Amino acid sequence: RGQAEGAGLSPLTAAVQAGQVAPAQVRDAFERSYLEGWRNAVVDASPVLREFTRAEHERRVTRFRELDKALIETSAQLVRARLAASVPARAGRFAQASESGILNRQLELQRRHMPIRKLFRQIPNLLPRLKPCLLMSPLSVAQYLDPKTFPPFDLVIFDEASQIPVWDAIGAIARGRHAIVVGDSKQLPPTRFFARGDDGEAADAEDFEELESILDECNAAGLPSLGLTWHYRSQHESLITFSNYHYYDNRLLTFPSAVAEHPQLGVTFRPVPDGVYDRSKSRSNLREAEAIVAHLVAALRASLERPPRERESFGVVTFSSAQQTLIKNLLDAACVEDPELLACFDGTQPEPVFVKNLENVQGDERDVILFSICYAPDAGGHMAMSFGPVNRDGGERRLNVAITRARKRVEVFSTIRADAISLSKTRSVGVAHLKTFLDYAERGPRAIAEATTLDPDADFESPFEREVYRALTRRGHDVALQVGCSGTRIDLAVRDPERPGRFLLGIECDGASYRSSATARDRDRLRQGVLESLGWTLHRIWSSDWWRTPDQELARLEAAIAAAARARPPAAELPHA
Repeated sequence: RGQAEGAGLSPLTAAVQAGQVAPAQVRDAFERSYLEGWRNAVVDASPVLREFTRAEHERRVTRFRELDKALIETSAQLVRARLAASVPARAGRFAQASESGILNRQLELQRRHMPIRKLFRQIPNLLPRLKPCLLMSPLSVAQYLDPKTFPPFDLVIFDEASQIPVWDAIGAIARGRHAIVVGDSKQLPPTRFFARGDDGEAADAEDFEELESILDECNAAGLPSLGLTWHYRSQHESLITFSNYHYYDNRLLTFPSAVAEHPQLGVTFRPVPDGVYDRSKSRSNLREAEAIVAHLVAALRASLERPPRERESFGVVTFSSAQQTLIKNLLDAACVEDPELLACFDGTQPEPVFVKNLENVQGDERDVILFSICYAPDAGGHMAMSFGPVNRDGGERRLNVAITRARKRVEVFSTIRADAISLSKTRSVGVAHLKTFLDYAERGPRAIAEATTLDPDADFESPFEREVYRALTRRGHDVALQVGCSGTRIDLAVRDPERPGRFLLGIECDGASYRSSATARDRDRLRQGVLESLGWTLHRIWSSDWWRTPDQELARLEAAIAAAARARPPAAELPHA
């Protein structure tokens, strides 16, 4: 006691002597008192911490969201107004030799118009005022923009640059002062297809040569690069988890859905056990094509009965052009039998149905993708380890493109299962990934739950989260930790007791994920907006409030859970991102 009092611990020794603190509790009492004193000193020394109040901070966050959206909308209006002001009025007459006169003369003609390249050459100053941004392919740039007379653009932007050969891009780059090259090196490179095979027969989808892209050249040259890591398309993480792990080193920040398991979300395996791959003739799988068409026709008929906003869009992806052609022919026959289906294909819908193979589907997306594996044992029962372009070097990139086209659901139609692929007979990375993907698809909801929703080894990021978790579980709530499979996770999530596989409320604490956001827009507006579009109802707890008034914060939390339960959507309803 003498040593303790000499160290300034007289209040503690007095409490022990008075029986207020048991001898066995001395160490814990000292530690708590010491940490409380340390915390109070730190808070008192920091105006930000000392003056923080939840109501005022949340008011500022709300106001920031409003102003940020208004700034974006106003900026767009300002740009439009400035561009409109630069357009010369058409009223009155222009000298025929002037650029406006030349253009007006062409507009008045019914036929024998001036070639576009010549017209552009004669209005080099007027064209940028009328069209300050031109959307063109590299070939169109070479055709229509004469580099000798056309003024250089301030900025040239390449999209899907992984598919643009270097020699096609150089001409466009030369017509600008600056360039931005946007692409994904894990997707398809440019390819050159051969018109005919050595035997005089028409070549198939495997007869091609991969070329170097302008994206490859920029990467090799060490140009400054910026990685885009937020992934918005998938309304369920299972749609991107496979690719994120195998191709992007788990660097993509994906957003968990509030619906952990749902038949209309994620990856589904649909076996076609009686399929046969006609290797020697058509190079297609008739039974698999028929199964896809029957499934798609039924889905389209059901979709047409729903209001337009609730209709899903569909796309079919095949491994080969032969399977693509077969499915198209079967769909044409189905439309002849039921002409109402034509509305799903003729462009009257915002996103008509497409049927494409691996080589031409990059850049497309739909709510639902039906994926035809096609390859299977032949009529003699022999299963060759040949899967078309996927066998080649870089074939895994084609698989990556195929399985990431869906917003809601990928339905894999396959005669073979993962165990039919023997990796001892091939060293192809693409084939190995195909085997893994088939296993991933077939394991169904259990695999999806394990891979995309809950990490069984997840732990608390802070003692604060642990305290909130314990308080909720003591009150009988079923709470999950760290929901998600990438850097964007929900700290705590309360499961819906009436809807298995659905979360009632996501709880966010001001921990690592909050403070690691690069900007206020990311932290306080964009991230929350994306999560809410995926069905989440979010509730935030501030550690300072939990420290000062834990009972009051727990009551707020209980009220939020009850409100979320009352506002839960109908069982069949899904969020529309």
